[in-house]
Amino acid sequence: MKFSPPRSKFMRVTARVHITGMIDVIFLLLIFFMTTTTLAVPESQLSSALQTQYDAGSAADFQPIIVEAGVVMDSPAYRLGERIIRDPLELVRVLRELPREQGVFFRVESGVSVDWIASGIQACRDAGFTKVTYVPAQ
Repeated sequence: MKFSPPRSKFMRVTARVHITGMIDVIFLLLIFFMTTTTLAVPESQLSSALQTQYDAGSAADFQPIIVEAGVVMDSPAYRLGERIIRDPLELVRVLRELPREQGVFFRVESGVSVDWIASGIQACRDAGFTKVTYVPAQ
């Protein structure tokens, strides 16, 4: 019983290197590094978007415009400072007199219907405010 093939003097033994597994590993590493690399500038190197102004202005310049939607005496109403407004068209007229650059905060109390809230936000948009921030009830 002879298990090995016959060898001749002139037969060469060649070693084979199987590189298929190594190629798979290289491609997996390449995909890993491509997906985990961030190409954005690090936040510490970004320039500040704030501009320094030497004129501090008055305290009235920094007062936010807050419109509150709530229930006053069993009926829905908008509150702008001390003023109570019960009509969205009246709210538009009052808001048009205010500066629009800083935007408006629309705060909602609990118990107010969704259509009353939507008409108030639309009134802010109709008055020319592009920055309307919705603040829900807590």
